Amino acid sequence: MAMVFGLFGWMLYTSHEEASQYAIDTSQNITLMAQRDIVRNIEILSLSLDALANRYQSPTYRQLTHNQQHSYLFGGVAAAKHVVVMAVLDDVGKVVVSSLPGAPANTYGDRLYFTVHRDQPETGLYISPPITAKFDRDLQVVVLSKRLANQDGSFAGIVVMALDLTYFRELFSGVVLGEDGVMSLYSRSGVVYMRLPYSASIIGRDISTNPNFLTIKSLIQQNSGSFFARAMNDGVKRLYAFRNVPGTQLVVFVGRSEKHIFRHWTESLYTVGSLMLLFIAVCVALFHVLRNELKKRRHAEEKLQELVRIDDLTKLLNRRALDHALDDLWSRSRRSKGTFSILFIDVDYFKFYNDTYGHQKGDEVLAAVSRAISLQLPRSSDIAARYGGEEFIVVLAETNADGAIFVGEKIRSAIEALHILHSKSQIGHISVSVGAAVYDGKIHDSINAVLNAADSALYKAKGNGRNNVQISARPVDEA
Repeated sequence: MAMVFGLFGWMLYTSHEEASQYAIDTSQNITLMAQRDIVRNIEILSLSLDALANRYQSPTYRQLTHNQQHSYLFGGVAAAKHVVVMAVLDDVGKVVVSSLPGAPANTYGDRLYFTVHRDQPETGLYISPPITAKFDRDLQVVVLSKRLANQDGSFAGIVVMALDLTYFRELFSGVVLGEDGVMSLYSRSGVVYMRLPYSASIIGRDISTNPNFLTIKSLIQQNSGSFFARAMNDGVKRLYAFRNVPGTQLVVFVGRSEKHIFRHWTESLYTVGSLMLLFIAVCVALFHVLRNELKKRRHAEEKLQELVRIDDLTKLLNRRALDHALDDLWSRSRRSKGTFSILFIDVDYFKFYNDTYGHQKGDEVLAAVSRAISLQLPRSSDIAARYGGEEFIVVLAETNADGAIFVGEKIRSAIEALHILHSKSQIGHISVSVGAAVYDGKIHDSINAVLNAADSALYKAKGNGRNNVQISARPVDEA
């Protein structure tokens, strides 16, 4: 049976890994195609900015009329799909010339795409986060910019280009990713440039503090990779493959839902599961009799084990079982910093009782005392055991000094209430002396130390005339 289960498990695992690897490879290929397309277009746009800068700073430009200048600088912009506007800004950010005729000469000296070139001359092509720009209508764009320099190398302004984000939307829209598939473009710092399925409200959002993004932030610094994650916005678990766009801060993501990836594997799982259920049902039928026999044997062994643990006369735990219980209690208390109390109980003048009434009567007294002790311990966590001869031990879990004294007094009163005649006792009937101790981690270094403390308290009770309850020194926390 183990071999059959192992074979089915291996087959399922292997097919699951194959489906996962195929999905990773496919997703990585998609990111690679998108990366190459983006790189190719950004290179073209970057060359367009270089051409604009060269033409603007060439002597030829100064010799042309105004209309000729506009055509000379921006003659090819109209044919460039998704390029909304190109412009030249001077060293304070004022628009010197724009591809949009009649555009106001606004100043943009405070914009990041301007200040980054002014303050960091080594910056090459800069791609801004998404911006909502106002033209004849509101558009979501990214601004590409490059530095202009004077002959002495000083800052002369920038050339800029606004690229409609529809470019990325159209680039991604032709990719088939299956049910709940997504494709997106983020910056490595956590800004959303595009996401399909498309939602305008997501574009430009900073998700750098999103728990999911923080989890993968270090991972996406690599050139490419993949991971499984559950999206926070729709709760769908997906396999995400990513690839960085060289020369930029952009990262292309492809996400395919786990449900879609493993659809065929899940169907196989159901088929194999059905066969396994059938196999298990047959096994259950075949081994039904054997199981019953094993159950009977186990029950008999448990009964035997119980007999080994129980004192035959008092029906309480015997000394061996008590030792095991105390060792377990000590280990738990040390780990959990919990507390417990121990009662040491001794039947008063029991030797005189045996000498006077005989050992059979003595045994009857011990049985009656043990029943009285058990009846005062309603909690399943409390333990009562015969320690030896006429001595008994009661262990009270999670019980402080007040609780120990209370239970000890209940036991003493219950035994006194039996009114078993004892002519050799000063009291005239059977009674017990009780010594109590509470575990204190500061003074008790072993379970025997607690037992010795309870034993000392027992001798104190005997010294006080017997038939009373005494406790060793209270723990410091209760003092």
